[in-house]
Amino acid sequence: MSPRNLLPDRTRMTCRILKWLSLAVVAMIVVTYFAADITAAMTDAIWAGLQPQVRDDVTYTSGKKLMLQSLSAVGYFSLALIALGAARVFGVFQKGVVFAPAAVRAVRFLGIMVFVFAAIQLVLPTLMVLAITYDNGEDKRALTIAINSKELILLMIGAIIMVIGQVLTQATDIAQENEQFI
Repeated sequence: MSPRNLLPDRTRMTCRILKWLSLAVVAMIVVTYFAADITAAMTDAIWAGLQPQVRDDVTYTSGKKLMLQSLSAVGYFSLALIALGAARVFGVFQKGVVFAPAAVRAVRFLGIMVFVFAAIQLVLPTLMVLAITYDNGEDKRALTIAINSKELILLMIGAIIMVIGQVLTQATDIAQENEQFI
């Protein structure tokens, strides 16, 4: 590593602290999931949004419960993706490497994780309503499509971070070319 690629010690220490805080957030997400009844809270929120006549025809089978629990878990744990992406970025930057393939991959990974989180949060309510009502009669099935500005903004942020990762790829290539001339 050349000295140009090293971050100042203060920044590296900040990144080390932030990496561990990100990993602590992941641990808190896992602990909260098992300590609180997150699945029931998510299912109750979907249930409250159904029309009364649709609710009357819903029967809970073990397969349906498993599907709802799985969807709830995916929705809940998708938040951990962003924290893991952030931990990866901070982990690379704590080493002081800026213009290197590892840094580029970490930034791109964070962008992808933000994008995936937003996409999951965007389609999850629709999937949960479909899961609850898929075996209802034809006139008692429900389909809800909701577009929330928060998810759209997160999709844009994820795309921007991925573009920044692509720009860093170009910067890394230029930095490597410059090192060859020195």
